[in-house]
Amino acid sequence: MFRLSAVIALATTVAAGWIAVPTEAAAAPIPVQVLSLTDLHGYLSETENLTIAGPAGSLPVGGAAYLKAHLDKLRAGKPNSFLIGSGDQFSGWPDYTQGFANEPTIEVLNEFGLDFDVAGNHEFDRELPFLRRMMSGACYGKPGFDTCFTDSRGRAFQGTDYSYHAANVVAAKTQRPVLPPYWIAQAGTARVGFIGLGFPGTPNETLSIEQSGLEFQGLVDAANRAAAELKAQGVNAIVVSMHEGGQQGGLFNDCKNPVGPIFDAARAMSPEIDVILGGHWHTAFNCMIPDPYGVPRPVLEASNHGRVLGEVNLALDPATGEVIRSATTATNHAVTKDLTPDPAVQKIVKYWMDKWAVRQRQPLAKLDRDLDFAKTAESRTGNLVADLYRSEAAHPADGGADFALVPADLGIDVIAAGLKAGTVSFGDAWPVAGISPITTLELKGSVVEQILEQQWIPPAYGCSRLSSLAVSNEVRYTYDLGKPVGDRVDPAKVLIRGKRLKLDKTYRVATSAAMPLHGAQYGYPGFQQFTGLDRAPRMGQEVFLNHLRRQQSITAPALGRVTAIPGTPPPVDGPFGPLNLLPQKEMTATATSQGSATNNPAAALDGSCTTMWHSNWSPHAPLPQHITLDLGRSRSIEALVYTPRQDASPNGRIFKYDVQVSADGINFQSVATGNWDDTKPAKIARFTAGTTGRYVRLIGLEGGANYAAATELNIALAPGS
Repeated sequence: MFRLSAVIALATTVAAGWIAVPTEAAAAPIPVQVLSLTDLHGYLSETENLTIAGPAGSLPVGGAAYLKAHLDKLRAGKPNSFLIGSGDQFSGWPDYTQGFANEPTIEVLNEFGLDFDVAGNHEFDRELPFLRRMMSGACYGKPGFDTCFTDSRGRAFQGTDYSYHAANVVAAKTQRPVLPPYWIAQAGTARVGFIGLGFPGTPNETLSIEQSGLEFQGLVDAANRAAAELKAQGVNAIVVSMHEGGQQGGLFNDCKNPVGPIFDAARAMSPEIDVILGGHWHTAFNCMIPDPYGVPRPVLEASNHGRVLGEVNLALDPATGEVIRSATTATNHAVTKDLTPDPAVQKIVKYWMDKWAVRQRQPLAKLDRDLDFAKTAESRTGNLVADLYRSEAAHPADGGADFALVPADLGIDVIAAGLKAGTVSFGDAWPVAGISPITTLELKGSVVEQILEQQWIPPAYGCSRLSSLAVSNEVRYTYDLGKPVGDRVDPAKVLIRGKRLKLDKTYRVATSAAMPLHGAQYGYPGFQQFTGLDRAPRMGQEVFLNHLRRQQSITAPALGRVTAIPGTPPPVDGPFGPLNLLPQKEMTATATSQGSATNNPAAALDGSCTTMWHSNWSPHAPLPQHITLDLGRSRSIEALVYTPRQDASPNGRIFKYDVQVSADGINFQSVATGNWDDTKPAKIARFTAGTTGRYVRLIGLEGGANYAAATELNIALAPGS
């Protein structure tokens, strides 16, 4: 390893005027190749139409068979080559992998010859026992329906040929790692240590774990502790692979303005560590970051979904086994489709995709009538899903549940579709119930009332929400649409098993795991006022599918659990008082960048809470970023109203802003600067009296994950204009 002491010794020797010459030629350095793969998420098919920005434009990339071909090409002639993962390879979203408990992904990773992987946050989607079964091949649920499917070679599920690692994930009681902290590989006469680090924020991920007896420690201390253990065993070449990352403003092989936790950690981790590989952020970069001694070492992230392969080539001193830092090279390779795909992997992927096509036609049950679905009203689908949540959470191991409150507007996380009457196939039922784990909370009756009121939020100057909570059969309540938002539910008209809701009583309530973790961000802050949380390892989707399989004949639940009293609510000015808003249709918008075709500037002027302008993320366009409104002509204006991103992610919510005004669209003058908090309600930037202009520019100076985004923008005209 290239140590500071070696630098000092060499400088002293040169200054003294002599250099010792060895009597015989030194042995050649030992070459080591480290290949990096991260966040594959089960994207195996070459038909996914993935791309990545390259020097000459967008490149078609991805597909497991092409990935294997690139691996073989890079490995050719390399005697000490290791394929190292940085987490989230399985727990994928393509139906052909998720529909078979992610076992197709494991078969492909085994075919790749993956040597080592990290337990990322998605490896904990069904908690630690499920991760361990992915390694061992043990069955979970009903074999052949939930897990343990026959693979492409006609074998039962084998589990991984490699292990998952996380030096920073420990049992809370013993403080001992629950997974191996590192792996030691032989490279010629030397050894290389690979340290795994899980994502520290895993307990706060919607699909991951909370209060499960595990502790996720900081990256730097855990890495340094593991590195010291490796050094004590005589391992002098050390690689860290972590499920944490960052971003930069260039292409996949660049390092322009790098920011993020991986870079902060890289600057602080022990100098004994020679390479740092990242993941989780779904970005790509190839950086050389100085260690605490000021000596550069490679820090890489290899994008996501198999778009990119990272490669680091090391030279080890054969006498000491240390890395010769000056000989280190690093490259990110786009997984392009300009070479012959690997036929063996193609065969595996085709097998699972064909198997998925067959499985979709598998009949599960007969349904007596349509299961309608609505995000903003009671529905039969919502009622059935809520009943299943309550039933699953009523298991004694979970402490039971008095009733269920299930948000109906979170899409694939909770409820996404309804069903037609008649024979229901696996494919029909697959998208209905979401992948969020079922969770039981203790909530005061007064908090339950608040949560029911939170189905409506006041209009936010162009962005209002009407949501719906599906309730289980134990619940009946009435709401009055003629009352103001926040006063529509009379607790005297909320019945639990026929008895009035008691505001001072504690109830056990089944809901989606998204609610206790991110309820405020979804518009339901009351769910975060809980005690006694229990997470069930099963997701709503598998509970729903197994219910159909077991029952075979399903009677759709009746409506009538929720009764609306029609009426017209009193007018509401909004949180900033009465404003004379310029109609959005009279404005147009442009921006410095946009994340996608749908995340364009016009999305900030469409009156929808579900669309937004977002600055570019691939490649990352770092702040400051701005969006400019053309008001059509010069106007007297008094304020800009900013509605932040409305979903659970804080990425892009602007914290520090500068609003500028221009008459010609070229010369801009600042009229308001300040800070906004990281919450969903609308924000305002007021201008001094007499402000006029045709163009108004909102500049995001600081924002979530170094992005800027706007769900809606409105301009308040000066009084009398």
